[in-house]
Amino acid sequence: MTLIRDYGIFTAKEYDRFRNGSEELKEQLPSQPSVFYKNKWNGWDEFTGVQHQVDNVDIQEVQRIAIELGIKTKEEWRIAVSTKQIDAPLFVSKVQGFSNWSQFLNIEKYTTFDNLLKFSRSLGIKTQTEWRQWCRDNEKPHTIPFDLPTHYKDDFLSMEDRGTLSFWRYIFVGP
Repeated sequence: MTLIRDYGIFTAKEYDRFRNGSEELKEQLPSQPSVFYKNKWNGWDEFTGVQHQVDNVDIQEVQRIAIELGIKTKEEWRIAVSTKQIDAPLFVSKVQGFSNWSQFLNIEKYTTFDNLLKFSRSLGIKTQTEWRQWCRDNEKPHTIPFDLPTHYKDDFLSMEDRGTLSFWRYIFVGP
């Protein structure tokens, strides 16, 4: 357990990746710790030393503290929680009120809807399939997300001139 905690392993998936990272670790660590330690096993929380409690968390207060600390990424969040810089759940994404990391950490990661429309319409593509192909074949700007509906669906729904056009048709062609 000490080795797992020292390396900041927090989940079963991370444990598997860590264990499979070298032959030496494969020999030292059991493939299924819950089975190997069955008489002492009290769950991943105890094994990793991480508390996953997400009840009664004031998401806005935790968000305020994270922004004050200058946390900008999910990884920085993990470090801050695991080193007790912030008293909050490691998996804050499971807390009611959390929507996404960019919003939570107040990061304007992606371009505005208007700039997206200018960019997407300049490409000369018309469908979601063409968009996916374009992203595979080209270097997409980091300010443009691959999953456009996740980030711009609300903007689209608030448009008065969208008529009966689908999201994708509006994004690439317009009204």
